[in-house]
Amino acid sequence: MLRAAAALCAIILLVTACGSTDAEVTKERDDDDDELPYPSRILVYDFAVSPSEVSSDSVAAGRLSSAGDDPQSNAQRQQLEHQIADVVANRVVAELQELDLPAMRWRGPAPAGNNIYTLEGQFLTIDEGNAMQRMIIGFGVGGTELRVLVQAYRINAGRKELLGEAEVSSESSSRPGLAATLPVGSAISGIATAATVQTGVGLVTEMNTDVREGAEDTAEAIIDLLEPRMEDQGWFD
Repeated sequence: MLRAAAALCAIILLVTACGSTDAEVTKERDDDDDELPYPSRILVYDFAVSPSEVSSDSVAAGRLSSAGDDPQSNAQRQQLEHQIADVVANRVVAELQELDLPAMRWRGPAPAGNNIYTLEGQFLTIDEGNAMQRMIIGFGVGGTELRVLVQAYRINAGRKELLGEAEVSSESSSRPGLAATLPVGSAISGIATAATVQTGVGLVTEMNTDVREGAEDTAEAIIDLLEPRMEDQGWFD
């Protein structure tokens, strides 16, 4: 499923809060493998907004082991970050359902069964000006770029197989939504408050229309990356 050709990258999206699975993760499948069976379910997890939400069985766990949490994080910001992640996941599910695919939100271990696919991910703030902490999982204030990392897995007979990885960024998508190159830290000093998160639609303190639309655009950018591969598999016309 889901190996978006132009956006494949060697990074990473999952989550104690979003849930982890007990399935064993196997290697990424080769391009010339057999076609993937039609999914019995597509489980969409909330994307991680903190290091503690990256599950131990995610390919992101090792690659993001040096990433930290924003030192300015607090309960208000975490609530807003989770609201944003909720909008993204809901929209991804809605877009997949519009393609007549059996998608649903999910938390916790995947159910038993065959041909179950999962979408997992992380929001990642890059701070190129900070030599000590170059990556923050979530919406870090003062970073220079926000990316959304996505992984697709197939779970079959208890084995979790990585199918592909993609990244939504200002370079990979014409409509990246929340993902964007961000103003440098000095440009936002004195503006940000304790409840502020930084996104591609600006500094925000609540789930307003711009943030919701940005989150929905991000979800649609994810689908734009995945849809051609799913169509190649014959999952829809």
